[in-house]
Amino acid sequence: MDLAEIRLQAFGRSCRLVVDNTQGQGQNLLALCQEELSRLELKFSSYEPQSLIGRLNECAGTGVFLELDAESASLFDFVHALWARSNHLFDPTSVILKNCYDDKGRLRASSEQLQAILRLVGMKHLERTEAGVHLSRKGMLIDLNSCVRPYAVDSLRKVLVSNNARHALIEMDHDIATVGKQPGGANWLVGVRLPKGSSVAISRLKLNDLSYAMRGDFERATVRDNEHFGRALSPVDGQPVPGLLSVGIRAESCLTACSAACIARLKTETAGLKWLESLGLPWLAIDRNLQCHGPLSPQPAHA
Repeated sequence: MDLAEIRLQAFGRSCRLVVDNTQGQGQNLLALCQEELSRLELKFSSYEPQSLIGRLNECAGTGVFLELDAESASLFDFVHALWARSNHLFDPTSVILKNCYDDKGRLRASSEQLQAILRLVGMKHLERTEAGVHLSRKGMLIDLNSCVRPYAVDSLRKVLVSNNARHALIEMDHDIATVGKQPGGANWLVGVRLPKGSSVAISRLKLNDLSYAMRGDFERATVRDNEHFGRALSPVDGQPVPGLLSVGIRAESCLTACSAACIARLKTETAGLKWLESLGLPWLAIDRNLQCHGPLSPQPAHA
C-alpha cells in the first residue's frame, strides 16, 4: 500500500493520520506521531487531571503557582497574544460560561447565576510571574485545547518532515496540515461543509504542503429572535458574539491559520470580513444569514 492510516481520539476530537508507506516506513511514522500526540495530551489536555491545565484548574485560588518550561511558556505567550489582538474577546477562561447554556445554545442560567459565573471569567485573573502561572480566583477554569490542537498538528508535521516523510495528512477535527502531495502526485483534498439553500454541501479544498483551520460551526448556530448566533460567548456579558458563524483560513502553519480564524470570528460581521480581506491569506467565512464569503468559498457556476 502507498499509504498507512490510523484514526484515533485526541484532545476530545477525532484525529486522522495518513502517511507515505511506499518505502515500508508508514507504521514507524505513525508510531512516532502517536508518541508525540500522547506526550502533548498528557502535558496540556484539559481532559487530563495531571496535565498542566488540569493542575492549573485544580490550584485556582490557592496561591500555588505552577512552573512553566520553555514549551509551556511559549503556549501561554501565544494565548496571551490572541487575547490582546482580539481586544480580550478571545478568552479561554470563558469555557465556564458553557455551563450557562444547554446543548442547543439556549440560556438556562438566571441573570444572577450568569453574573456569578462572569466573576470567574477573565484572562486578567491569570497571574504569571517568574514562579509560573496561577488562576487567582477559586472556581476558575481555563481550557487551551482549541490552541493546543493546531500546535499539535504543527508538531506532528515537524516530526514527519524530520523523519523524511514526503507525503502525509494530519487532520484533527478542523485543524489540518499536509506534507507534499499524495504519493503518485494526486492533490490532498479536504472536505468543508458549507450551507447551500436549505441543505448542506461539501466543498473540497486543495491543501498541498499547507495548513488549514476552521473556527465556528454554522450547523450548531442558535437562533434568537430570528437571528443566527454562533456558540462563541463574550467574556464581558456571557452572551453569544454577533459575529461570523464559521471562519476558515489556509496558511503555512496551523497555528497561524487558527489565530486568524479565532480573531475574525470574534469581531462583528462587517469588521471580521474587512479584517479577513486585509490578511493576504486565502479564507472563507459564513455570515449570520448563512451566506459564504471569501476566495475559498465555492464560486457560482457560470451560465
